[in-house]
Amino acid sequence: LAPTDGAKMSYSSSSESSAREISVQATLSLPFSDKIASDKFTDLPQQSRWSPWLSSVAYVNTGLGQSETKWTLNVRGSMFQWRAVSTVLDDPRGIVWETISGLQNKGIVEFTPTTTNSCIMSLRMTMQLPRAVSLLFRTMNPSSSGASNLENFLKNKLLKWTLEMFRDVVKADLAFERGDAELGDALFGAAEGRADAIEASLSPLRDNLSKLK
Repeated sequence: LAPTDGAKMSYSSSSESSAREISVQATLSLPFSDKIASDKFTDLPQQSRWSPWLSSVAYVNTGLGQSETKWTLNVRGSMFQWRAVSTVLDDPRGIVWETISGLQNKGIVEFTPTTTNSCIMSLRMTMQLPRAVSLLFRTMNPSSSGASNLENFLKNKLLKWTLEMFRDVVKADLAFERGDAELGDALFGAAEGRADAIEASLSPLRDNLSKLK
């Protein structure tokens, strides 16, 4: 599951403003242009293709340069929802968002060109951790805080795999567009493998959530 095509992944995080607020960031080299990357990523209903824990993303309102969307998250049968407003960026290409209800989070994704056929994807996100979620993640490691456990989970699993799956799904789409079905199938297989790994990593969360109810 290591990055391919010379992709480099880096992560950092902080929780300076509040014991229950976490910030994470990541970068990944992509072997296609910033325009292709941005066009794919900002088509928000497609997010579940590379974020398998998302059940759906639907547009609620669009206009005046902003879009309002409804997000539904499924963690092994436990549903979470939120609404967000987002704005697509032009220079550099990307998107910025902030929630207006539900799970509080905000962030920005930017695609900076390195050549005509490659770019760097940079993601920065801040999340306000609900008490129930903090308790859930604390049960995973009682010696650490819920925020610390979730921070590690986001960095080392969900965030890392999401960016890698986005890269592989877009590469697969481009391969099929070129008529290279063999490569497309292989890349989709790699993405599905990461989805299975994510599902396995979420199993302990579901068990712990059941104990808290």
